[in-house]
Amino acid sequence: MLDNAYKDIKLVEAKRRVYFQEERPELIWKEVLELDQDEIRKLCEAMSNLVYDVGVPKFLVHLAAKILYLGVYKRWGHYTKESDYFARHYSHLSESMMAFLQRQYTLAHMGCSVVMTWDETQKQMVCFRSLDWRGADDIASATRQFSLVNKHNEEVAQIAGITAMVGVLTGVKKGFSVCINYAPCRRSAKFKSDPTFLIRQLLEDESILTYAQAIAKVQTWEVAAPCFISICGVKQKEACVLELSSQAKPHIRYIGDKGYLIQTNHYALNESPFCQHNEKSLEGEMSEQQWYNSELLQNSQYRETLLEEAFKKREGNSLKEDLIKMYKQVPVLNWESAQWVYMQPISGEISIYALHEKP
Repeated sequence: MLDNAYKDIKLVEAKRRVYFQEERPELIWKEVLELDQDEIRKLCEAMSNLVYDVGVPKFLVHLAAKILYLGVYKRWGHYTKESDYFARHYSHLSESMMAFLQRQYTLAHMGCSVVMTWDETQKQMVCFRSLDWRGADDIASATRQFSLVNKHNEEVAQIAGITAMVGVLTGVKKGFSVCINYAPCRRSAKFKSDPTFLIRQLLEDESILTYAQAIAKVQTWEVAAPCFISICGVKQKEACVLELSSQAKPHIRYIGDKGYLIQTNHYALNESPFCQHNEKSLEGEMSEQQWYNSELLQNSQYRETLLEEAFKKREGNSLKEDLIKMYKQVPVLNWESAQWVYMQPISGEISIYALHEKP
């Protein structure tokens, strides 16, 4: 029902529990390791090939990974024991290379589109996001719904997870949802925490239960690379985007009276103090196919415009169905689209869709 000319779009049924308070990696990831071994190996190989495709000689990639692993990750890195375990038992990669791949948010970029809005019919805030990243088909195949479970066997949060990835891109718990978008900023990577690890820590923290608490915590982060963090709460107008920089204090955009808040991959043109870092926007006449294959940082403003215009035309139908229609528009839907995620912070529920390129 959701498929279109470009992608097969399937609801993800595979659910895995992640016992995050266990000490040993094989116990934390027990269900994933039992059920998804082949997918873990496949994804690790695919992601390493993407790194090699950038044109840097392999030996330099491995040398950089080794230096960073010994000098930074091993001492101050998060979830290194888990990363090491995946490397030793479920991949052909060294521990240093696996740790390097786990930090690809900091080292690479992804284009994503996020909408947070009030559902007047259901009387709740919702967040809908698209994850767009190179290797989209491999990511789609490796997509699972992870439940973070504490030592009392209680679910703490739900995640749109990717097998073999220890960080988190998208997740929700009762009280708020959180997701990350790439932010353009040249020469900005620092020896700080990869934000995907910080998102996981945020969702694992059982003392953080509300929208306000989540914002307060994110404002204290020191991130390895600039990013947009979208947080959606429970009450009407509880939605904001934190523009995090590795060089300056966060800037926060709130939903205000508009009724919805959209974030793609550029700084707000009339509001953000970081606008000078935006990529030049694509201009001129282009076919749909050209837009579909275009560079995501350069079509970011167009994606935002399409979503804005779609909201203005809404007539009170099912919000979820309308959001799906909005996200089928090219280039909101594009060659790098791998996941759609629909989150309901009032209940902590999540719906995940995997997007596979049609042959």
